[in-house]
Amino acid sequence: MCICYRDTAGQERFRTLTTAYYRGAMGILVMYDVTNMESFNHLTYWFLNVQENASPDVVKVLAGNKCDATNLRVVEYDKGKKIAEAFDLPFFECSCKQNINIQEAFLALARLIRDQRERRVSGLS
Repeated sequence: MCICYRDTAGQERFRTLTTAYYRGAMGILVMYDVTNMESFNHLTYWFLNVQENASPDVVKVLAGNKCDATNLRVVEYDKGKKIAEAFDLPFFECSCKQNINIQEAFLALARLIRDQRERRVSGLS
């Protein structure tokens, strides 16, 4: 199993490149910045983009980054949790800078991929 990471930082100029990364992807970690409401507001766009370009059985995890920046936070935990529940996704708040919940988010994604593959092999998908 291979998990590829591509950080486009939500930049418009990379939006056409991301569709190439969806092909063949088994799992996708969608991340927003808790200090940037615009990144949170674009989540619906990214979920739609994944739905349109990725395999129908791709697994997803939602993560809110920069949870350590408490004085700069504009997206509360509950808002992230609510959108994750709406899309039936595991949710983590993390900090890449402080290494908070990074391993947990990627392990959750890897477990979902493993479970998805096992269901497919056993014919239960």
